Amino acid sequence: MCHKQKQQQGSALMVAIFIIVVMSVIGAALVRVLNDSATAGVTETYGARAYHAAQSGIEVFLTELFPHDAPVDSCPARVGHIKDTTAYRVYTFTAPALANCTTTIRCDQTDVTPYVGRHFRIFSTGQCAIGNQRFTRQLLVEARDES
Repeated sequence: MCHKQKQQQGSALMVAIFIIVVMSVIGAALVRVLNDSATAGVTETYGARAYHAAQSGIEVFLTELFPHDAPVDSCPARVGHIKDTTAYRVYTFTAPALANCTTTIRCDQTDVTPYVGRHFRIFSTGQCAIGNQRFTRQLLVEARDES
């Protein structure tokens, strides 16, 4: 062997190791991106379910608060921040789209002066569980009874 060829022995091994390391880093980054994407999809889906649970709770509660052809129900008198009031109703859903979801309703009321009627605040917290994770969304609706 000539002297120049002896100096180049092993360079192919170094190039191969370098390529393996670079490809491993790229592969690990792709795995992480795919994992983050899957996690984001689950979070978005269960967040939407929690939002719809909160919305459904409000709709069910409004039908109870303002029944058709019956007197309007009432809520506790307004004292402070609605988040600090005790739960007024709790709904557990059995529909497949809202399985493992509950809604907690808090409400209060006050007379609205100089207007006629009562002003209601309805605060809904929808919560959906998957494994040990909890996804929560909150909605606030205001309603008025002019009778």
